[in-house]
Amino acid sequence: MEPNMESNMEFNMEPNMKPNMKPNKVKPYKEDVEHSGEIFYPSFLFKEIFVMMLVFILVTVILAIWLPAGLGDPADPTDTTFIPKPEWYFLSLYELLKFFPGKLEFLATAVIPGGGVLLLFLLPFIDRGEERRPGKRPVAIAVLLLTVAAVVVLTIIGIVGH
Repeated sequence: MEPNMESNMEFNMEPNMKPNMKPNKVKPYKEDVEHSGEIFYPSFLFKEIFVMMLVFILVTVILAIWLPAGLGDPADPTDTTFIPKPEWYFLSLYELLKFFPGKLEFLATAVIPGGGVLLLFLLPFIDRGEERRPGKRPVAIAVLLLTVAAVVVLTIIGIVGH
């Protein structure tokens, strides 16, 4: 080993680099686009989305074949104790029917859910404010929290009630 070896070495100030190593130079994005002729958005992004969709479909089909969903017991018309119960994602609407008996069932089955969907479509036209931070939009956040709370409470009542 030479006594004056350190004076002949180049030292870089970057962490985790050995002496005489040159830092990795990443080509600027503009040069990369000019060389390959392909930009990230939309070309590369759409290719990635397409591949992800194919993988998702493949995994879903494999799981559906390997672990098929059971249909439950066959219907028994002689069982008078059976109480039909919808899936969990419809329980809140099912419980809403209990609050609107008789001729008012139309409100629980069409008007309230349809009004909610219509409100979602119209929301970009209703809320025209420039502020997007949730803390600066108390009315929108309050409506959101009340809606979510109502759906969750009605679903829990439907689960516990059966």
